[in-house]
Amino acid sequence: MIRSMLTLAGLTAALVLAGCASQPAAPVSKEAAAAAAANDAAVAAKLKGNWIGSWELPGYGGGKFELIVTEVNGTEVKGSANWYGTAAGDTKAPLAGAVVKNGTLVENKSSNAIKLSLKGDNELSGTWSASGYSGPLKAKRQ
Repeated sequence: MIRSMLTLAGLTAALVLAGCASQPAAPVSKEAAAAAAANDAAVAAKLKGNWIGSWELPGYGGGKFELIVTEVNGTEVKGSANWYGTAAGDTKAPLAGAVVKNGTLVENKSSNAIKLSLKGDNELSGTWSASGYSGPLKAKRQ
């Protein structure tokens, strides 16, 4: 009798938990993927030009940041990211593999990364990371 009650309680719990389980995410349709790519390309096109702002390392300081976007091809962005006032001095480097993905400009080098989102038409904000350090990053269109 106790065994059957425990079995019944176990089955009831299993049914309740199964009913609460979430459904797997539906696959993204081709149309939705195309719309997302078109939106990312539109965001990328808005990035062309010169942007000046600042980078910050919380607790240590920061410096000037300059993003120069010279070419946009679909979601791919080319140009340079210039960092001033770093511990290694001023650094000017070409954007390598920079793309707009999900509305955010993303560049991931081996140990460095930039993630910037467009706020309105004239402001970028996001984060940077390099060699285990990270902080806020912002810039305005010039």
